[in-house]
Amino acid sequence: MMFRLLTGVVFSLLVSACGSVQSTVQGIVTGEEPTDETYAGRQHFPVTPEEAVDFLSEVALQHGWEVVSSGDEYDVHGQRGKFFRVETDNLLGGKKTISGVFYAERTGTYTRVSENNGLPEALVEPLIAAIKAKKGYK
Repeated sequence: MMFRLLTGVVFSLLVSACGSVQSTVQGIVTGEEPTDETYAGRQHFPVTPEEAVDFLSEVALQHGWEVVSSGDEYDVHGQRGKFFRVETDNLLGGKKTISGVFYAERTGTYTRVSENNGLPEALVEPLIAAIKAKKGYK
């Protein structure tokens, strides 16, 4: 009886450990950051990085945020997209500033969605709605 219990516990530990190994291996293979508090995921948009920053500038003001700076994002291979920095005063702790990048991709652009390093979650749905309305997407 004790042997079965011990075997069950060991098996459970091995199964749970394999899940974290799989996500770590997947991150290494794809080159993507693992999903955690810092990187909640990616959001893709069917517009250029420049258009995404323009849409974000409009949408942010309507939702208590402001794009305080933006510009070109470069790496060793050249321009990768457009960075942005948004601020809000609507928090109890005072002003909050978040920076992110709209990266260029073949079908448009993408950005990370995060409350620490990327597009704030509160701006994702309004940004999607604005792009759909202006571009005529359903």
